[in-house]
Amino acid sequence: MALKSLNFTLLVVDIDSEDLSVFSDVLIKKRAMAPDFFNGAPIVIKVDNEAISIDFAQLQAIVHEQAFILVGVTGELSVSQKEQLKAAKIAILSSSKHSPRRDKVEKEVESDIESSGEVVVEPSAFIPPSIKTTIYSGRVRSGQQIYAKESDLVINGDVGAGAEVIADGSVHIYGALRGKALAGAMGNKSAAIFCQILSPELVSIAGVYKLSDDLDTHFVGGNCMVSLQDEQIVLNKLTQI
Repeated sequence: MALKSLNFTLLVVDIDSEDLSVFSDVLIKKRAMAPDFFNGAPIVIKVDNEAISIDFAQLQAIVHEQAFILVGVTGELSVSQKEQLKAAKIAILSSSKHSPRRDKVEKEVESDIESSGEVVVEPSAFIPPSIKTTIYSGRVRSGQQIYAKESDLVINGDVGAGAEVIADGSVHIYGALRGKALAGAMGNKSAAIFCQILSPELVSIAGVYKLSDDLDTHFVGGNCMVSLQDEQIVLNKLTQI
């Protein structure tokens, strides 16, 4: 057996208030977006306010009630907060940005440069950003879920009522959207949803969502771009952009 260090994509929720009812509401809304998708999803809590006192046992109970799995707590934690986490048997996570090991290595490199009196800059190869797209051809039927991790999602067909299409990037539907579409699932606020016929149960961008009853009827039944502006869902006709 080998112990290895791996990277994972996790849902991170920031907490800046002692009032955990706000936190509970956030999880409830998140679950409502895609119940099956978020059922059992790992979650990390980030606390950057050393002054607030959080009931971590209650926080853990809320996470379990909403069917998420608490991986641990990270952030700028006070000594008192760390002691409370240890008492509640909740893991304390250090982000790579503040890794003691990384800081130590960086200081050693800086020290070496200062002592040598010269700096050698090696030319680095240009690595273009990767552009990922997941393409699905055919109708997405009720009960079916399509998730495009770290990429855009293109659906060449209709998304039926009761179906869910989710992407960390944008969602493009060359057909009718009658189910749920969630773009920017990991928080990308520049993501958008494009479809030829808008008649959804729910649309969501980076966790901000609207149900069918809340949509402007002027856009229902026609082609549409759904985007996020100032934390609000905005609809535009494709032909007007």
